[in-house]
Amino acid sequence: MKLHLGCGTKKLEGWVNIDSVPECRPDLVHDITRPLPYADQTADELLAEDLLEHFDKYIRYLVFYEWTRVLKVGGKITLQVPDFKTILWRYFKFGYDNFVDFIFGENLWESKIYIGHFGNHKWGYSQKTLKEFVSVFGIELRDVRRVGLNIRLEGVKRRHVTMPELDNVQIYSHANKFGKGQATVSLKFAREAIGRFQETTEKSGALR
Repeated sequence: MKLHLGCGTKKLEGWVNIDSVPECRPDLVHDITRPLPYADQTADELLAEDLLEHFDKYIRYLVFYEWTRVLKVGGKITLQVPDFKTILWRYFKFGYDNFVDFIFGENLWESKIYIGHFGNHKWGYSQKTLKEFVSVFGIELRDVRRVGLNIRLEGVKRRHVTMPELDNVQIYSHANKFGKGQATVSLKFAREAIGRFQETTEKSGALR
């Protein structure tokens, strides 16, 4: 099984094309911020182009954990994200405002397809930081290169990382992000705080 995550309007034959927007007509309509409807280690390959940057520095750990959870050991993963370092360099050298769109993501909230949370970027990566991030999840790097203003990374899952393992990862925290002003928090702490926030907003209907 091959999963194409956040497919948008780009459908790949032989893949399960997944997106949260019904108007994109994916094979599976699914909110990528939620657990994937597959058992552990059932996917042979994952593809996520222009998707990971739409999750902030906390939620990206939970989302990427789900991606690697369903990927088999030995399975291939391909990611594409904007090259934050290259885009910044070009912006400061040439000063064109259109480079800002690549950093923050074009505001497409008016669009009938690309709406809501996924209209803007929440985090940025250089080749170095992207490699460091995926290594936490047992991904062995096969290739990383710049493609235009993007980074394209190909890797292989070499070991299965469990949530208890991941919970010990320390993440830099903005002051008062979680109410107590810690310089760093464990992923477990962040995950529980995010869970409480989601539960509260879902009950109030704010996420509908």
